[in-house]
Amino acid sequence: MTQQQIVLIVLAAVIILAGIFLAVKGKPSMIRERFASGVSPENERKFMMTIGGAVSVMGLDLLVLQLLSLRMELSSEQTLLVLGAGLVMFVAIILIGQKYYRR
Repeated sequence: MTQQQIVLIVLAAVIILAGIFLAVKGKPSMIRERFASGVSPENERKFMMTIGGAVSVMGLDLLVLQLLSLRMELSSEQTLLVLGAGLVMFVAIILIGQKYYRR
């Protein structure tokens, strides 16, 4: 395992932990300006948990990508496919949260 692979695994773990922190301890004011326009005040906390989950999904995507690259040689198409799937899940989680927690 090279130093670059170790750094990417640690980075993925930090992103996952940041998402968990946002879900558990995050303040709704942290995301209100960007994402939460139209989210009702009583649902802001739930929406913050949704954002934390979406960030954790991005970290999990990076972790899966790195673990796959340790097991086998990935082509650039496979790498883009995994990253694209993670991005689609991230956006889907945010859009679902906005749909269910709107006023």
